[in-house]
Amino acid sequence: YKYLLWGLFAKVIGAVFFAIIYAYYYRGGDTMSYFFSSVAMGNLAIADPLAYIKVLFGDNTLENIQYFTKETGKPFDFVYYDDRTFMVVRLISPITLLTFNSFLLTTVLVASASYVGVWRCYQTFVRYYPKLMGPFAIAVLFMPSCIFWGSAILKDTFTFAGVCWYFHGVDQYFFRKANKFRSGWQIFLGLFLVITIKPYIFMAIFPVTLLWLSYNRLASIRNALIKYLFVPAVFVGLVFLSFFVLIQMGDRLDKFSLDRAMATIITTQNDMSRAEEYGANKFDIGELDGTWLNVLSKYPVATNAALFRPYLWECNSVVMYLAGLENLFLLLLAFSVLWKSRIVLFPSLIFKNPLVLLCMAFVLTYAFITGITTPNFGALVRFKIPLIPFMVAGLYIMRYLLQQRKQVMQRGGKFRFERFIDGDPLTVQQSAVVTG
Repeated sequence: YKYLLWGLFAKVIGAVFFAIIYAYYYRGGDTMSYFFSSVAMGNLAIADPLAYIKVLFGDNTLENIQYFTKETGKPFDFVYYDDRTFMVVRLISPITLLTFNSFLLTTVLVASASYVGVWRCYQTFVRYYPKLMGPFAIAVLFMPSCIFWGSAILKDTFTFAGVCWYFHGVDQYFFRKANKFRSGWQIFLGLFLVITIKPYIFMAIFPVTLLWLSYNRLASIRNALIKYLFVPAVFVGLVFLSFFVLIQMGDRLDKFSLDRAMATIITTQNDMSRAEEYGANKFDIGELDGTWLNVLSKYPVATNAALFRPYLWECNSVVMYLAGLENLFLLLLAFSVLWKSRIVLFPSLIFKNPLVLLCMAFVLTYAFITGITTPNFGALVRFKIPLIPFMVAGLYIMRYLLQQRKQVMQRGGKFRFERFIDGDPLTVQQSAVVTG
């Protein structure tokens, strides 16, 4: 808990810094549009509480927008008529009402509320490896992009918190066997925030969750022949189950559903590459011809862009330079793990540890989805923040396992990665004190 307040302070300071920049330097942006739309909602709540309830929980239709008057003001059209954008207004309107329409106070309260999920995510990692308390704090609580883009009145703040809540809830429900009702609500809250605001995140996190949940059952099989016959069957089953769920959720995923994904990728590529508000920080992944084989061929370029770009020499503003420095840190950390593993041990580090497998599978899946649909560095540094804690935490775990292996080998012992399947065997029992 020594990091609890420091993490909160970082979150609040990042949110205030963001608010000041967009209020006084840019004098606008999405965050201001969300806020002023929520002010109109707050004014409606005072003028006509019943109408406010209808708009808050009803459809954002032409009929409901008639409740807004000149006295209350009305939400921006591009905010109101987009279900996923207006969800942010629905979420913050009670806070705006509580703060008497203060932009700064609303921003601070949003940052503070979203921090709860981030803190729970941090506790989950610490439960497995209590000795990595400090490195995990860097990964989850103090990464600059997550603090800056994941604390203000933005979609990314809520979806980032949603991913963290979901990760914590799944661990509590399926692995710790904690309070099932509370854990179930944590999973529901995370999924609600992700699906209603940025459903493509769900498309990345759901399959890797199935992989994570099935790992322990596979690891418990002792017979090598049965295991190697069973693993391919489970993998195929997971693929089909993922496709089935994503197809069944087509209506909820809307333009991100599987049958519309290709059109969404091409449209988003074209729109964001022309978007003036993102500046000239663009990158080219090559031409998309509308076939899945062509899209998958862009995997290396798109994933590399999402993970490590913009490079320092591609930056042309203060915000981009900060992102470039963070990306340099990610690149050096990844290369250090590769170097220490001599590459040969790298597969064992991933496939013999379920937590690392979850982190890397989510990172590589989400990075591709983000990179293939976001040909613009200005948007990319914001959209990719959900993967950053998992990437950094996963790399720190791998580095720790390599250090443990080195110590055991120096003493002439035999090291087995399987000993760390459920976390650090030397300290995992103590973690109940940290996460209880």
